[in-house]
Amino acid sequence: MFFSKPKAKYNIVNDLDSDVFNLFQVVMNRREELEKAFYLMPIHSDLLKYWKANREEEPIRKALRFLFLSNFTLLGTGNQLRFGGCNGNTNFKILFKNDLENVFKMIFDIQFNNCDFKDFLNVINYDSKIEKSGAFIYCDPPYLDTNNNYSDGFTPEQTSDLFQTLIETGCKFAVSEFDNPFVLDLAKQHNLEVITIGERSNLKNRRTEVLIVNYESPNIYGLFGSNNANN
Repeated sequence: MFFSKPKAKYNIVNDLDSDVFNLFQVVMNRREELEKAFYLMPIHSDLLKYWKANREEEPIRKALRFLFLSNFTLLGTGNQLRFGGCNGNTNFKILFKNDLENVFKMIFDIQFNNCDFKDFLNVINYDSKIEKSGAFIYCDPPYLDTNNNYSDGFTPEQTSDLFQTLIETGCKFAVSEFDNPFVLDLAKQHNLEVITIGERSNLKNRRTEVLIVNYESPNIYGLFGSNNANN
């Protein structure tokens, strides 16, 4: 979502997953090293086997592991190496170089955080009521009843806490989710609007994705273009 919208005046991003946080830190601070290491990285089943069994602590290698499992395995699950197309060849690595440059331009001046959503949302400061009224918070939590590739997923209790924490901020917000009955009931309890985005499908099932917001009839396609604080 962040890369698909115009940047706001202040851009603050949070992700509890240390792999995601580390990748963007490496892109900001060690971009050339990452580019070289990615170009030299073999796309091989032995490397998949090793990285399925072992994690990395060194930032460049940790970023490479995350990129490998996310981009070169079937559906990004990290379970089976995906072949075909431009997987692993020189053209793909040239595309990576271009994408890396574009990502760097987008993130070089944003604030990154790596903490629980409660810790993040409760410490954001606003200089004035006017600034707070223009703030927008977008949340993309692990969807209920789905297998998440990067974390342990969300429980109903955590989902309920997320909505309560967002409401207490007093800011405009939107939450992406599937049309899970528990989520829809939460939205009804808090008098939130549910907007149908569309159907998402994979090899196992089809689900309807929704956007839950705390204000009426937003213009979805112009929603994220305001020049104000957002998360």
